[in-house]
Amino acid sequence: MPSRGRARYVLQVVPGRERAVAERVKALAGPELVRDCFALSYCILKKNQGVWRLLTETMFPGYLFVASDDIEAFEKTIKRSTAFARLLGAERRAFALRPEEASFVHDFGGPSHVVGFSRGTIDNGRTIIDEGPLRGHVDRIKKIDRHKRIAYLDIGLLDQKQVRVGLEIVRKT
Repeated sequence: MPSRGRARYVLQVVPGRERAVAERVKALAGPELVRDCFALSYCILKKNQGVWRLLTETMFPGYLFVASDDIEAFEKTIKRSTAFARLLGAERRAFALRPEEASFVHDFGGPSHVVGFSRGTIDNGRTIIDEGPLRGHVDRIKKIDRHKRIAYLDIGLLDQKQVRVGLEIVRKT
């Protein structure tokens, strides 16, 4: 029986090939089977030869997120692909993301599926996010590495205890 709504599923692929496989999956399945297929990415600042550059990295290497109303037909379609891709699940049933997991993927990634860079301050030991996707989500931050400009979030998605996102603390008092 086809699933209804915009349920999100997880597709396991070869790490480093996420974008190429996502494009291939969308072309194979077409818009009638796949509403969206993407790798969630995040922006991070890295210093290279003395210059800070804003880069985009894959948040969950080896995984794609898929929105489909008919996951059974979708699974049959991707089996025709020559690229390694399989839906996460057990006993021949694909696992749908829990609502809070799907919410994280949708809210933080937005329509571009890229978690933007956040900026904030620390006032008297309290973190305040002024701009970016972490605004209003300070409670998700478990650790901040000010030197690397990274925040670690505890979300428990895809068996990863923590994920990294870009965060610059511009002032600490």
